[in-house]
Amino acid sequence: MFFVMGFGNKDELLKEVSFRCTNCINEKFELYQMSNVFSFFFIPIFRFNKKFLIVCKNCKSIYRLKNESLEKVLETSNVTYDDVEEIIRNNNVCKNCGHRVDETDKFCPNCGNKL
Repeated sequence: MFFVMGFGNKDELLKEVSFRCTNCINEKFELYQMSNVFSFFFIPIFRFNKKFLIVCKNCKSIYRLKNESLEKVLETSNVTYDDVEEIIRNNNVCKNCGHRVDETDKFCPNCGNKL
């Protein structure tokens, strides 16, 4: 008899939400559920270690949401700073065009705006 079981990661886009990015001032975000999955014959059986993240559509900054805030966020599609548990990644981007820049740049290589 042969069984195929395994563990893996699953990322699922839940919905678009609004939140003011602390990096690029953009307000369009995507809400993701990240979890570990136990599979049997490639069919997910159960999920564990669920995390809810919002990702800025402009600069790709990532924020982790508090679990207790999830229901409110799903209902209103709006995230406040009180709903954020931590900033996971905050990229350096031009405030004018959203292009990624190095910390050493004084001007944006895309639009020429002073940083």
